[in-house]
Amino acid sequence: AESVAAPLAGNIFKIVAKPGSQIVAGDVLLILEAMKMETEVRAARSGTVLDVLVKEGDAVSVGDSLVSLV
Repeated sequence: AESVAAPLAGNIFKIVAKPGSQIVAGDVLLILEAMKMETEVRAARSGTVLDVLVKEGDAVSVGDSLVSLV
């Protein structure tokens, strides 16, 4: 499994990805909110969502694992 890391520090605003769902490179996995700006976290490659490691409202730091893909 490969994890998708947080590109910046902020709060999880919305989770789009669901465990078991098929994704394509470029799909939005979740939306981070930092300093009143929303940032889409996208899949770098195609695969299947194994697990979502955060929940809406969680605070994350740069590099934290957000989603695991297989």
